[in-house]
Amino acid sequence: MSRLSFAARAKREICENPLAQNLPEVELAAMTLAGASLQNDGSLRYRTESPLVASRIAGCIERVSSLQAEIAGSATRTVQVRDGAGLLSALGLSAEHQDQMPAGALNTRRGRIASLRGAFLACGTISDPKKGYHLEFVTPNGAFARLLQDTLRRVGISAKISQRRTLFVLYLNEGDSVASLLALIGAHTSILNLENVRIFKETRNNVNRAVNCETANINKAVNAALVQRRSIELIDREMGLGKLSASLQEAARLRLQYPEATLQELCELSGTTKSGMNHRLRKINAIARDISGEEL
Repeated sequence: MSRLSFAARAKREICENPLAQNLPEVELAAMTLAGASLQNDGSLRYRTESPLVASRIAGCIERVSSLQAEIAGSATRTVQVRDGAGLLSALGLSAEHQDQMPAGALNTRRGRIASLRGAFLACGTISDPKKGYHLEFVTPNGAFARLLQDTLRRVGISAKISQRRTLFVLYLNEGDSVASLLALIGAHTSILNLENVRIFKETRNNVNRAVNCETANINKAVNAALVQRRSIELIDREMGLGKLSASLQEAARLRLQYPEATLQELCELSGTTKSGMNHRLRKINAIARDISGEEL
């Protein structure tokens, strides 16, 4: 048995929630507008890759009408109702107005959430959060995509629409927005999984930033020490370290004796402050630069 995708697990979780408390008529209306097709023989067909979603659609049909739903197929499930017009009428939908949910369906927060849940089950998908945060609804119904965008806005979630040939894609690509939508439509375990991934990513990024910063600081200190040694060697060769002041001679001697020591370690060896040692080493570099006429 193949491992379920993140999206499939989220849909399975949603389908395990009871229908009775979740406005099945609004949920089914959204599923219908999202991609159901009215056939020439008058039947209405829904297609899904999920057997659980197929069962959910059939369960909604039985709750909102006296019509029988037929499920067929293996890899892709087809749910068919022979009296398509009868089901549309039971849902308060019109074949001519594919941008309109049933009257009053979106007037309440519960209704808006039910419509989002139905749309996600019918045409939604989520990327594995390990790869990125991206949730989208893909539908051939541009009017419904815009209605869905407005419904998301009314529950506080911003989404954008793009077009792929004959399909309209409504998408969210921010972790907070994806998590908010999953919470609304009842995929709570999926939210926990997403948040675990987000925490892991954030921790890893923080560690990487800290390592990179530490590495940069080490490289900077090593390069600074190398320049200081070159300056000291140049001064010794051209004029002799004895010509330097006592404090500069001490700084030069310590740097040559401890080439890999940090500035703080040199301070501890000399008993001076960090700013004092830094000033002395800068003065040595400046003297070497005056002698050579260029940066070392």
